[in-house]
Amino acid sequence: MNRYKTLEELQLELIDLIEENGEFRGSINDFMKILDVKQEVIIPLLNSLKASGDINYEVDGEDIIVRPATFSTAPTVISSNREDEIEKKLNEGYKIVASSLLGGVQSRNLRKLINKKILIFFRNGSKAEGKLKGFDRFVLRVNTPMGRMLVFKHSITTILYKS
Repeated sequence: MNRYKTLEELQLELIDLIEENGEFRGSINDFMKILDVKQEVIIPLLNSLKASGDINYEVDGEDIIVRPATFSTAPTVISSNREDEIEKKLNEGYKIVASSLLGGVQSRNLRKLINKKILIFFRNGSKAEGKLKGFDRFVLRVNTPMGRMLVFKHSITTILYKS
């Protein structure tokens, strides 16, 4: 171990590992070697990513299984008007941060957008625009022109931002 890594660096490294391989199955020692960390760092790292909704893990003696978190959500129904509106925004230079159509790990993308303007499309057909101020496993905290909003992630179909 050449230097100490920050928790955020380790989180991003683990997310990259899971995205590349789909999951990790092996011994805790192998896991420590891949991430280049000491054993006492492993469980806090895994717990922080599990709390943010990025991963699930199981420890069985000396073996560990780390997988992306899976969410059970209501089936996404996006109207053709909404698809057209999202396509128009993408053509205007917006980029997709997260979408119920894409799935996958979102926290890494959301971390990059703290204090940046985002456009949120909801399952009920409405939308909101504002600055992302924070998030956790279940909600986004957004400052909009009408005030502060607490947005439940399960109510969102797509999040866009303009770089």
